[in-house]
Amino acid sequence: MAEIKSALEIAMERAEKIGSMSKEELEAQKWEEKGKKVAAAYINGKSDSLREGLADIPGEHLQAVLNGVNDILLRNIVLPRDSNQWNTINRAMQGLIEIKGSIASQVMPQIEQLLKNYEQTVNHYRQQFKQQLSQTMGGQDMAAMSMNQEGLKALAAMEEEWNKISAEINQQFEQQLEPLKAYLR
Repeated sequence: MAEIKSALEIAMERAEKIGSMSKEELEAQKWEEKGKKVAAAYINGKSDSLREGLADIPGEHLQAVLNGVNDILLRNIVLPRDSNQWNTINRAMQGLIEIKGSIASQVMPQIEQLLKNYEQTVNHYRQQFKQQLSQTMGGQDMAAMSMNQEGLKALAAMEEEWNKISAEINQQFEQQLEPLKAYLR
């Protein structure tokens, strides 16, 4: 499992990295940050097209800007934990097609299908888990179970079990999603 870093640790690492960068690397990083801002504006609907945000970029810095754009777009292609994420995911996929062209057009249907399969799988397991839970509880409702110590323990155990199932599903689908995203880097 990945180590979670505090904001201070991240800032310290960034400051250390900046201190050891050459003037050219600092300039490239500045333009990459510009690309990240262009992509964020696009993802958030503040811009209709990435081309609009890229129009005023000098040619010698375009690659660094595109690296930043690409990074943000790929970060927004995630396993949809809820249906509200689809707008952002779709916007990111459209943006990648806009800047990558046919390469992205070939991979996006696979990514979209994988994400839909993920949703279907989670929903299927959730339904199975609810049925199993209903049978286990023997008709008791959750509110009644939370009223006593034994019920609270049972609810905690059920939540832990669902978290395990959910984590396994997430891991399986992340392993399939990462190579597709890596292809677009």
